[in-house]
Amino acid sequence: MEILSFKRLFLDFYQINRSRREQEIQGRSELDLGGWSETLFSLVSLYKLQGERQLLIEALSDPYFPFTKLKKLNLQEFQKEQGFRDLSEESLAKMAAEHFLQWAEIFLSIRLALKKINRGGRVSSLSLKGSPGETIPQRGKCKHCGCCCEIRGGPPEFTGSVEPPGEWLGYFRGDCTGFQRFCPFLFEYFAMGKFFCSIYLIKPKCCWEFDQEECDFLQKDVARERMEGLRAGLTSRIK
Repeated sequence: MEILSFKRLFLDFYQINRSRREQEIQGRSELDLGGWSETLFSLVSLYKLQGERQLLIEALSDPYFPFTKLKKLNLQEFQKEQGFRDLSEESLAKMAAEHFLQWAEIFLSIRLALKKINRGGRVSSLSLKGSPGETIPQRGKCKHCGCCCEIRGGPPEFTGSVEPPGEWLGYFRGDCTGFQRFCPFLFEYFAMGKFFCSIYLIKPKCCWEFDQEECDFLQKDVARERMEGLRAGLTSRIK
């Protein structure tokens, strides 16, 4: 794998995929998918095995794949974490590429299970059929930022009347990848940076206990991080 090309190709596809999904939401009947397909194949061609490439193509073609969270937490912020700061650019890119593949596999596993148990939206509250006309339900003051789901794992005490697949216990605990930075059940709506819980109606007890006060505190923390990022960007340009 030409590992140092991974970050550039990832970001290229991120941008063109976001543009495509935005056009779908706007209801444009004629989409030019040539550039989208070309950029997708350039990204997945970094992986040697045909099975890996096919897996990634399927995951990245899904309108609910959480691209924006992966971009933020597993591509751009790895190097800020203790234990990763001294790693080379090549090592960081290799880790991000490995996790990208692992996440695609977990995502598709969850999608497949949901097709079997989410009849009538009884797990997700959405049908998850990939239609931009099916929007995310508005619940309270939720801004769909997904920050409350930026966790590395938790107790898998699922609720509701639907029995979750056994592997979901490990997914929620964070057992399946060493690079987990957010909940694998967090899906993104058409690459728009709006997130929703794919198992909302049976989500674990600890998720239901997350209240508005905690959300408000988290939002202030996020706003502070964004401001610090803007200041750092301005300072670097001035220098």
